[in-house]
Amino acid sequence: MKKQSHIEPLWTKNFILLLTSAVFMYIATFMFTPTLPLFAQSIGAVDPAVGGFIILVYTMGSLVPRTIWGNLADSWERKAVYLIGTLIMTAASPLFGLFVSVPGILVIRLLQGVGFSASSTAASTMAADLVPASRRTEGIGFYTLANTVGMALGPDLGLYMLQQHGAWWLFGTGVLAGIASLGIGMFLNYEKKRRLAQSGSIATHEIIRDTAASSRPGKLSSKWTMLFEKSVLPTCLVLLFAVMPYGAIMGYIASYGIDQGVGDIGLYFSVFALSLFVVRLMVGRLSDRHGVTVIIIPGMILMMGGLVVLNWAANLAVFMTSAVLFGFGFGVVFPLLQATAYTFCPDDRRGVASATLFATADLAYGLGAVILGMGIKYLGYATAFAGLTIFMVLSLIFFMAILYPQLKSYHGLETNGDTKRL
Repeated sequence: MKKQSHIEPLWTKNFILLLTSAVFMYIATFMFTPTLPLFAQSIGAVDPAVGGFIILVYTMGSLVPRTIWGNLADSWERKAVYLIGTLIMTAASPLFGLFVSVPGILVIRLLQGVGFSASSTAASTMAADLVPASRRTEGIGFYTLANTVGMALGPDLGLYMLQQHGAWWLFGTGVLAGIASLGIGMFLNYEKKRRLAQSGSIATHEIIRDTAASSRPGKLSSKWTMLFEKSVLPTCLVLLFAVMPYGAIMGYIASYGIDQGVGDIGLYFSVFALSLFVVRLMVGRLSDRHGVTVIIIPGMILMMGGLVVLNWAANLAVFMTSAVLFGFGFGVVFPLLQATAYTFCPDDRRGVASATLFATADLAYGLGAVILGMGIKYLGYATAFAGLTIFMVLSLIFFMAILYPQLKSYHGLETNGDTKRL
């Protein structure tokens, strides 16, 4: 078994194509996250909570149809769902310049959220299909680098286009990134192989299904199982509170920097993404060697540190310190929770599992931004950002109370009592 795990290829043609296409897909969405609140301010929106609501409608657009896209990805084609979602995102980008109002921004961003829900659900599901089971944590970690690179380039690129060249350059660049994603994604070709391999995959996951989800009520065709994958719900609870601070930072860190008179605040996203990139190169191997728990707890603590230092963010150096700490932490926590969810999920339910997981992330992303927006209004930037630490404390508590026992039980069954790698 160990010998096979060493020879199973990870960097296949389809995996590389997926990674490259996903980079441009994430650029196309991340470049609007910090810029649309600023664009709204430029056309007369003065309430700081408006930025939070722009993010909220985007995440609601992602949240509601995710289960539909997840079922389509399982019953139809992952690639087709991915391309449809990217096309929706791309076509919506120039509409911001045609409907210049806060309601217009909200409606168009909602539409982009619908597209993103399709492309991100299908892409993460394809990644889980393409990586070998013996290297899943490592492979998912590398896939999330697409998100990381998109985050490194998108926000900074968007801020540069908006501040240096104007809104139409921002919208046009979003279209170009979407076209690049579509063009590369067209060359993905693995659906037939996946369907053939899928016929023998269910039996290998019976023990996981029994351990992680207990008994599944009703038939697979029931409304509940069509909408959600029960086996990933404990992971989703931990993920909910871990992603809320991330959504808040993505939505408001640029405004915080500008409010503090800090130049080049766009560097926060680049340093944050670089930190993600560095840690994700090693997090999969570390987790495979030492177990999820030993690695994820320090990651959560680093995220807390990145939030606390923002209470004293009066210059660029403090912002960069936050970016490094929060980036290292989030780069550990998110891919490990994602890989854990796929561990407990049967192969034939990965599309719905991805939808369940990312619907939770969508909800957390939007809630985090809205809560921070309200906090800024009544408490100010510094206190509101530092206060986000409470969500990480809750995430850690739920991990230890719910997910850790589940991991212990699963690995105990898998290794006949050897539970070192938890």
